[in-house]
Amino acid sequence: MPKAKQKNVHHKITESSDGDKPYLLHPEDDNLFVRTGRQIIQACRLGISVEVWLDELKSVTEFVRVWAADSAGRVRSCYCAPRGSVLLLFFCPSSPTFDFELADRLAELNLELNQKFNLGAVEVHQVPLGELDRFVDTESALLVYGEHFKSPAAVEA
Repeated sequence: MPKAKQKNVHHKITESSDGDKPYLLHPEDDNLFVRTGRQIIQACRLGISVEVWLDELKSVTEFVRVWAADSAGRVRSCYCAPRGSVLLLFFCPSSPTFDFELADRLAELNLELNQKFNLGAVEVHQVPLGELDRFVDTESALLVYGEHFKSPAAVEA
C-alpha cells in the first residue's frame, strides 16, 4: 500500500505577533531547543551556525580582552553575557564615578565590534563594579578582563 503523501505544512512566525511566543525545535539528533519567535528570526538574520557564532564569540572576547588591557587605567573589569540575540558587555570603570572619556571610547568600541564581527547586535555598557550584579548574573557571565565581582555582602563578611 503506498504511503499517503504528506502535505507541506508551513508555520509562519511574525515578529510582531509571535516574537514572544516559545517554539520547540526538535532536530534529528533528539536535542530539544526552546526559542522565542524573535530569537528564531534573529538567528535567521545572522545566517550562521552555532559553531561559527561560538568562534566569533571567542574572537570578540579576545579582542575585548586586549582592548581592556590597553585601557587598564580606565577599565577595572569586563563581563560578557548573551541575552536573547544580543551580546552584552559590561565594563566597570577604575574610577568610583562614571568615566566620560571611557564612555566615549566604549561608544567607539561598540561600533567597531558591530562592524567587525558577525554576532548580531552587541551592546556595551559602563556600570559601577559595586552594582554589577544588578545588571548581569556574575556567576554565569564570562569574565573577559580584570577582577572578579564580589558582592558588597561578601566583602563585608
